[in-house]
Amino acid sequence: MNVIITLLLSFFEWLCLFLFPIVVFGYSLKKHRKALVWIASIMSVVSFLFHHTSISMTYTIILQIILAFMLTNWLLASKMLEAFVITSMGYGFYIFIQMIFMEVLVRAFNLDHLHFFSAFFDKAVTQLLTILFVFFFSMIVQYSQFQLNEVRSLIKMPRMNRKYRLLMVMISLLMIAFIWLTAYILMIEESAYKQMMILFVMLIGFLILSFYLFLHILLQKQQILEAKKLFLDQEQQMIDRIENLKEEERQHFQSIVKLANRQACELITDYIGSNDLDKAPSNLALEQGLCSQLDELFYVLLINKRKLAHLFDVTIKVSGEIQYEVPISLQQIVCISKIIDNFIFVLSQASEVQDKIIHFHIDSSEEAVVSFTISSPLRIEEKVHENLKSYDALLELKHLGAVIHSNFQPINLSIRSPIL
Repeated sequence: MNVIITLLLSFFEWLCLFLFPIVVFGYSLKKHRKALVWIASIMSVVSFLFHHTSISMTYTIILQIILAFMLTNWLLASKMLEAFVITSMGYGFYIFIQMIFMEVLVRAFNLDHLHFFSAFFDKAVTQLLTILFVFFFSMIVQYSQFQLNEVRSLIKMPRMNRKYRLLMVMISLLMIAFIWLTAYILMIEESAYKQMMILFVMLIGFLILSFYLFLHILLQKQQILEAKKLFLDQEQQMIDRIENLKEEERQHFQSIVKLANRQACELITDYIGSNDLDKAPSNLALEQGLCSQLDELFYVLLINKRKLAHLFDVTIKVSGEIQYEVPISLQQIVCISKIIDNFIFVLSQASEVQDKIIHFHIDSSEEAVVSFTISSPLRIEEKVHENLKSYDALLELKHLGAVIHSNFQPINLSIRSPIL
């Protein structure tokens, strides 16, 4: 009976251990639940076997971390660093919470720390308390929608900034050191300094775990600054175009005044018609179905791009197949913005193109991937338009892991980008 209870508790321990980082980093719980069950099942059996060997606790923990990292890299993560961060954070947080409950029980009932490794009942109570706390805390995070999405996007990037990569490796290694040090201190004999050492290690663990929150706040501030710059640039584009339109309006007015002075009423009508001065304003709102499911920042971008294109007498038609809400990173949004800007400008200058239209289609029917299709009758010659920023934007999207199929004769871009 004790064996069954031990295996069940171990299974839920490993399940909650990985549940916490998955939820906190904003991964899809529905998508990864099978992987979580598989990892928890394998690790619970292996841990049970480890604890029935002569291997010491400190070495057992190192072996557990290595195996958990390998399983995470195989079933959960797409990168080794991503798997390392998930494993170290999950294990570190679980050990940190378990230490808190252990300290409470030690002080409340005047127990020895080694008692929890030998007494089955006390060990099971500590495990159960930790499991319940981590599970309910994870659910609160899940439904409160407060997740460290920026950190997840950072560790999922195919090409991470070297500074951030070294920082994440260092923090993960410190977390592993915290886990090992915790096990080592708990296993040593009781002494006058053991209590202080435990409190010191717990403080270190808290500071290491807090780093992810600090990093999230730092990345959020950077995202806000970049988003402000993006939309200020858009506003500047519109202001410049409005000034040009005012000048064109003044010229049209002067031309009409001259025709009126000559009493050429028929020519005035022809002039108004040939210059589309009587054209009704277009409806710039997106389809209602897209509004509720598009990323908020991306939705605002598309609305602004349609307004900007309208000022250049270019039409942007937006369509989509969106089955669920898709988060689009700011880096991806900036790249798409640069591509559309370039196409609007070149299309407005292309007198040979009669149908000045850009078709933009977004598709999220495939799991963990969002696809963009941009097409237009415009033909771009590489030698004539070699300085377009859209080439750099496409290259940057490739660095972010996108698969791109491009044709500029006429424009037909297919961008298949991972959800970061």
